[in-house]
Amino acid sequence: MIPSIDHISDRLERHIAAVGYRGFDPHDGLNGRWVRALTFDNRMLGVLALQFFKRCPLNLRPLFGIRPGINPKGWGLLAAAYGSRYRRTGATSDLASATRFADWLVDNATPSASGIGWGYNFPWPNRNDYYPSGLPTIVNTAYVGFALLDVHALAPHTRYLDAVRRSMEFILRDLARTGTPASFCWSYTPQGVTRIHNASLLGAALAARLHAVEGRDELRAAALGAVRWSLERQRPDGSWWYGEEERNRWIDSYHTGYNLLALRDVDRVFPGDGLSVALRKGYAYYLDHFFEPDGKVKYYHNRGIPYDAHAAAHALLTLRELRNLDPDRSDMLWRRVWTKTVSLFWDERRGCFHYALTRFGLNRIDYIRWVQAWMFYAMARCQELDAADAAERLDPVVHFPPDQEMPQE
Repeated sequence: MIPSIDHISDRLERHIAAVGYRGFDPHDGLNGRWVRALTFDNRMLGVLALQFFKRCPLNLRPLFGIRPGINPKGWGLLAAAYGSRYRRTGATSDLASATRFADWLVDNATPSASGIGWGYNFPWPNRNDYYPSGLPTIVNTAYVGFALLDVHALAPHTRYLDAVRRSMEFILRDLARTGTPASFCWSYTPQGVTRIHNASLLGAALAARLHAVEGRDELRAAALGAVRWSLERQRPDGSWWYGEEERNRWIDSYHTGYNLLALRDVDRVFPGDGLSVALRKGYAYYLDHFFEPDGKVKYYHNRGIPYDAHAAAHALLTLRELRNLDPDRSDMLWRRVWTKTVSLFWDERRGCFHYALTRFGLNRIDYIRWVQAWMFYAMARCQELDAADAAERLDPVVHFPPDQEMPQE
C-alpha cells in the first residue's frame, strides 16, 4: 500500500524540522575548506570535486568537513509551502511558519549594486562560470520573491513587498541582457553573460507577479520582453534547450517544467494568444517525452536513467498546476508518478525521500533543498489545489447572463 499524501507530508515535515531545516546539497562539495583549497579555485577542478560528491552513493561530506547548511532557495520553497498549507487549512501555525521563513529571507538577503538577491550557500563551479558562495542568482531570487509575495498576500507587511521590489531592482538593473529592448534574455548572475531559458523566464514571472500588485509599466515591458525572447527560440516540437550556448544544449524535465510554470504565471497577468499557444505546445511536449509508462520521471528527454527525486517533485507540481491544459492525461500521469515516486524514493523509517536512482543503484542521501523542500512544496500545493477543486464541486459558482436576473430567495 502506498501511504497517503497527508501521511507523507506530515512525516516529511517532522523530518525537516528535526534537522533544523538545514541539510546537505548535491552541489555543496566545495564547502569543505581543504577540498576547495585543493581545487585552487580552478573551475574545472571544482567541477570535478562537485561531481565526486554528487555522484558518490555514500555521503562522505562529514569526513571532508562539510556541514549541513541553510539554503535560501530551500527556505523560499518552505515559506511557499507553509503559505500554501495555510490557504488550505487556515491553521495559524502554518502562517507562523511561513512568516518565520520569510523574515529570515528578508534579513539574510545579499545586497547587490541596485537591490538585493539570494544565492547558494556554497561556491558553484559549472559549465558556464565559477559562482562564489552567496552570489545572487536570478533563479534563487525569483523563487524567494514568489514566496515573499505569497506571504505578503496572507500577512501584509511592507518589509515583504519592499524586499520583492528591491529584488526586482537587482534583476532589472544588475543582470546583463542579451538581445534587444523588446526581446531579451537575462543573465543568470551579475557575473558574466548566459542565455538560459528557465532563469530568464523565472525573472519574467516575478516581474509579472509584482506588476499584478503595483502595475508598473516597466515590469510589464520586462516580463513580456523576456518571454518574447524564449518564445522566439521555442523549437518546432515545443521544447527548449536548457540554454542557447552550445555547451548548454540539452533538454531535461524539471527545467522544462520551470519554463512552463513561468509562462503560465506571465500568461495569467498578461494573457495573449501567442503565449498560450506556446504554453500548450510546450506542455504537450512535456507530457510526451518525460514519463516512463510505469510513472518514473525521466531526467532527460531522450533517455531514462538517472531518475531524480527533484525531477519527480517538480513533475507532480507541473502536472497539477497545468492540468487544465490536458486534464485526462495530467491526472493519469500524476497518479502514476505519485505511486512510482513513493515506491522508489520514499523512506518511511527516516521520513524523507532518497535522492536518485542511478546506474550504480539507489542513492539514499538526504538533500534538503534539492529534494525534501521541493517535495514538501509540491505536496502542499497539490493538496491546496485539490481542496479548492473539491470545494468548487460542492458549491459551484452559477453565472447568469446579463439579461437574466438572479433568482430571489
